[in-house]
Amino acid sequence: MIKAVNIYDYIVIAAYFLFMLGIGLYFMKVNKGAKEYFAGGSMIPWWVSGMTLYMANFSAWTFTGAAGFAYATGWFAILYFSTWSLSYLVGSQLTASRWRRTRSISPVEYTYTRFNFTTQQFLSLVISLNFTLSAGVQLAATCKLLAPVMGLDIVLVTLVTGTVILIYTFMGGIWAVSITDVVQGVILLSITFIVMPLALELVGGPGVLLRSIPPLSFDHLYNGVHYTEHWLVSIFIIMTFGTAAGAAQRFYSVKDEKDAKKVGLLAGGLFLTVPLVFGVPPLVARVIWPDLAAVDFFKPYIGSNPQDLVFVALCLKLLPNGLIGVFIAAMLAATMSTLSSVYNLVSSILSRDIYQGWIRPDVTDEKLLTVGRIFSVVIGLIVVGLAVVFVTSQFGIFNLMQAFFTLLNIPVVVPTAFGLIFRRVPKWSAVGAITWGLIVGITVRYGLGWDIGPQVYLAFVSTFAIFATSAWTGELFKRNRMLLGVLAVGVAGVYASIFLLTLAPDASQTQTLLAWAGAVSLGGSLFGFAKLFAGETEEQRAIVREFFKKLDTPVDVAREVFGAGRKQISTFPLVGGTTIVMGLLMGLILFTDISTTEKYILGTMVAIMVLFGALMWFFGKRSEIRSAAQYEGGKGETAE
Repeated sequence: MIKAVNIYDYIVIAAYFLFMLGIGLYFMKVNKGAKEYFAGGSMIPWWVSGMTLYMANFSAWTFTGAAGFAYATGWFAILYFSTWSLSYLVGSQLTASRWRRTRSISPVEYTYTRFNFTTQQFLSLVISLNFTLSAGVQLAATCKLLAPVMGLDIVLVTLVTGTVILIYTFMGGIWAVSITDVVQGVILLSITFIVMPLALELVGGPGVLLRSIPPLSFDHLYNGVHYTEHWLVSIFIIMTFGTAAGAAQRFYSVKDEKDAKKVGLLAGGLFLTVPLVFGVPPLVARVIWPDLAAVDFFKPYIGSNPQDLVFVALCLKLLPNGLIGVFIAAMLAATMSTLSSVYNLVSSILSRDIYQGWIRPDVTDEKLLTVGRIFSVVIGLIVVGLAVVFVTSQFGIFNLMQAFFTLLNIPVVVPTAFGLIFRRVPKWSAVGAITWGLIVGITVRYGLGWDIGPQVYLAFVSTFAIFATSAWTGELFKRNRMLLGVLAVGVAGVYASIFLLTLAPDASQTQTLLAWAGAVSLGGSLFGFAKLFAGETEEQRAIVREFFKKLDTPVDVAREVFGAGRKQISTFPLVGGTTIVMGLLMGLILFTDISTTEKYILGTMVAIMVLFGALMWFFGKRSEIRSAAQYEGGKGETAE
């Protein structure tokens, strides 16, 4: 039997919202300026930042769009989930320490020095657009799930959820985002680790599940989009370099390089749980509900991707009332984590890189804090508006996310990540890379109809090629422009051949014209960018050398982080205490009318949260005392 949400569930959800708002209010007093609001004063503990990086990748989309994809594609989706851990481990170790040494408070702030003003503004706009669109999809996923489950109007759910996230992000900044992420992470992992074994028991155990699911296939058509092994490889590429570039805020918010690397290792380790806790339940649903049209719960949603609701249907079937509210809170936690991170990240870009970099270079740190909060509100309102549009789309939540994720990430992450590694590339190289990546992605995906995997391959190779060879093409412009012209024509010819040879036999004239236009744009722009690459002066090169000198200089924690009498903000007791209190409040559900089995399930959840909170309080206190003794004694060592 699939249960309905009752009053106990609503009480749990309301209490959860109040806790999140309370954390935002608590940290409001910490933010004295933009550095604290956007980077936590580089005092965020590594374990908090690592949990935040883990949580930032989950939203209700994980329980809806991704669950529906797993229901439809089986073991193929498990392989998809398995790429997450490895990509984060590899990507974080590429750039984590370098990000910390940039001493940034915005992920594109360093590009002004490393590249130029135009690059900084271009990246700011593309990254802001990418994250904002993705956030709209994630909020839409939440609303699509919660509205039918709770019997509420979808617009009301969107407004309430979006408003709560806005308020605590507006008040508390990165500190509130990070601390709530840890609490949300405890809730998410606790509830999903309970659902997984219950689901396996429902189907008869792991052996029965293994025998019941069709064999692995690498060819799937899902809501009109083709997914193959090439898509899996492309996702690994995007997530690896996306972590190297996109997780910047998590790396520069901690004390030093050692802690920055720990952030990536922790997140990568936590992602090992994803195939089990998020992949297994949809597979169980596929076994027990092979025909969703025959199940009463799904009948109202036939025709609008009913498979997106299989995870929540399992939870309504397996969990007692009260814990259903906890599950809904866990989904809200995941979405709130992602959206609050987006609001803070994008507002840091808009305020630091566009407002201060373009409009008011002389703005004070306190004024920049005010501007950042205003941008947080604006971004939040835009995301809510986008969610209302996306929630009615027939394209599917999973496909919407893939469309934005695969088109906009490669052009941004390649120059952002490798700009920290490659020392000789000239200042205009990033603009050239972004332009080529966008031209290739738009041409082959939306002009020629390529699958996602080949699209990402060509976009990655093209973006990396013009970026890595930019110094050489700049020199060629100075010494032999005729040869450069021949090279540009050759590049146009190569791309024209690739585009035209992959056209479908029934391709339209418009598609043929787009293929030629894309090829000519790439070849012609190569000559134009070579001119820009060649225009770099010795003075500009000297600035780049100074930038890499900073990257070669380890962070002096005692002076740079704890200078001027600044002290470590206590986080362990707050997180541990909050977790204990939330666990005890959930324990009140034991006194309601639930079965003995349900009491065991609920008791397990309460025990996990109370034990985790108590351990965090105990070991956290000890760690903070040790850290304070070291830094206040002027030793300048890293402790956690």
